[in-house]
Amino acid sequence: MAEHKRHQGHRQRMRERVQNYGLDSLAEHEALEYVLYLTNAQKDTNGIAHDLIDRFGDFAAVLEASEEELCTVEGVGPATARMLHLLPQICRYYSRSRTSTTRCIKTTEQMGSYLMAKFAWSDYERAMLVSLDSRKRVRAAVWLREGTSDRVSLEIKSVVAAAIKGGTDTVVLCHNHPNGAALPSMEDIEATGSIAQALGLVNIYLLDHFILTDTEYFSMRDANRLPIYDFRTGTLFWP
Repeated sequence: MAEHKRHQGHRQRMRERVQNYGLDSLAEHEALEYVLYLTNAQKDTNGIAHDLIDRFGDFAAVLEASEEELCTVEGVGPATARMLHLLPQICRYYSRSRTSTTRCIKTTEQMGSYLMAKFAWSDYERAMLVSLDSRKRVRAAVWLREGTSDRVSLEIKSVVAAAIKGGTDTVVLCHNHPNGAALPSMEDIEATGSIAQALGLVNIYLLDHFILTDTEYFSMRDANRLPIYDFRTGTLFWP
């Protein structure tokens, strides 16, 4: 009974830690121990987590193991093995849902999150144009061009063509700097001005241009560095 109460207290402390500081605050064996709570209501999962890490190498390798392999570790039953094996599929499904073309995106943070999911694991430079309808729902997300080791060239013709094909009057431009900083270069800024003007000539509004890395994003609009096309006068204004 005393052992059971001790484990209960430990679980509560772990839950409070995750609630206050997030799952990222845990070491890999602790995160796995926490996940194992889902199928082990009473059992101490600390030892099982350590055994799984020792057997497969790290947290990711545990989730990538087959159900049969997972069941060879003492304390892991079929239900736990199925749950662990399913987690990567759940993550992929979640990421796909986050980038659904039916999502409503009303804030910079929501757009940044949407684009980070789209560009996840890209180790080369790419560019995308996102078309939004009047309710800020994504109508289309089109890859404009994919680079190799060189920087992506934001070609005006391809951007305008993709914008027109998107069938809306509002678009967001985005490209990534996989090995650099989430900041626009002078070339990026100049290209953005040319694109904003070209889009304006066909009555399409460039709402923002995002620069992404693996871990962060930069909104030219929020940083007051986005050139704005005035449809009334046909003039491009620089902040």
